Amino acid sequence: MLIEDVLTEFKRTHLEHIEDIVITDGHEGGKAVVEYFRGLLLTLKGSSSEAMSVSVKWDGAPAVVCGTNPDNGKFFVGTKSVFAQSAKINYTKKDIATNHGTDELGQKLLKCLVHLRKINIEGVVQGDLLFTDEDITRKNIDNKPHLTFTPNTITYAVPEGSELAKQIDRAKVGIIFHTTYNGETLADMTASGGADVSSFTKNNDVFFDNATYKDVSGSAKFTDKETQQFYNGIEKLETLLNGVPRNLSSVLGQNQDFIPMFQMYINAMVKQGQLPSNVNQFLLGFKKFYAERMQQQMSGLKAQKALQLRQDKMKQMPVFLNKAKKPLQAMLTFYKAVQTMKAFVLKKMNQAQAIGSFQQTDGGLQVTEPEGFVAVDKTGNAVKLVDRLGFSRRNLTGISKFKK
Repeated sequence: MLIEDVLTEFKRTHLEHIEDIVITDGHEGGKAVVEYFRGLLLTLKGSSSEAMSVSVKWDGAPAVVCGTNPDNGKFFVGTKSVFAQSAKINYTKKDIATNHGTDELGQKLLKCLVHLRKINIEGVVQGDLLFTDEDITRKNIDNKPHLTFTPNTITYAVPEGSELAKQIDRAKVGIIFHTTYNGETLADMTASGGADVSSFTKNNDVFFDNATYKDVSGSAKFTDKETQQFYNGIEKLETLLNGVPRNLSSVLGQNQDFIPMFQMYINAMVKQGQLPSNVNQFLLGFKKFYAERMQQQMSGLKAQKALQLRQDKMKQMPVFLNKAKKPLQAMLTFYKAVQTMKAFVLKKMNQAQAIGSFQQTDGGLQVTEPEGFVAVDKTGNAVKLVDRLGFSRRNLTGISKFKK
């Protein structure tokens, strides 16, 4: 599942990386980042289970929308195309063949149609498909037998003989639900992050859970020393934020290309497997990136007006970057500190995963981090915490198998 397709669909509110909020929302975004980390501190200290709702981002595919259609009371399955103007809603095997074909996607949805109805989903939910029974393979990892499955770019592994492995081994379908839809009609439904699966009927043919982060081992709680380190990091962020102009959004808005193109630049760097190590490299790299993008656009244009527009933009961007240099340096200094804090959180939370995650290399399976997490504050606002040079890079450079 592509990185932007996780947890809060909201037809479709974009889910930002936590470090990007200061770019998109300016000084107010920076304040929100600090509050997210305050909530995560309370959560990871174990002092408050309600401080911050944290969900695991599973690397499943395809995304499956299913449940009872309020329009007719019938059980259905589908992809997010159930909400399209020309909705593809599947009640029967024939519907799936017509809407999605009979290749891999169609076969996955058919198994979902047959088996997910057994857990009696009353509403409408969305989940990431982890496996169907033919996907389960047995492999030795560190000379120990494991059940493994690879829904997308990550291979998941569970020690054979464990209770979890037994549940997976007998299941026909495995899915993690992460989104709930509400509304009187399917077409008018709105989405909210999270899924309450407590009312679903347990069935041996379906391995299911929701995406709520569970520290089953107790190993992801901060120690007293880590709590102090993290608290010091929050104080540092607040100090750095004081240097970010309160009118940063207005400053960045003086060039309409800056925010979208700067985020494109970050993604381009992620694809290459590297992010600039300091603020000035960030700005110099972006200046070069922007000029190259404008040149690429101009190479395919013949209309003089369109060419002139891009030539003007190429002249304006260096002027803007020079004029806004100090605010941009302050913003990126804060940005880099947020990345450090995020890495601290990810390292701790990754210790508590019950299902191991690996990536396939030429030398075999290599341990990798999970896809990441989504933090939702008390007002329902959400951000994603992801290792961009790890999982995001694999997702940005990968090709999804399921497009229909």
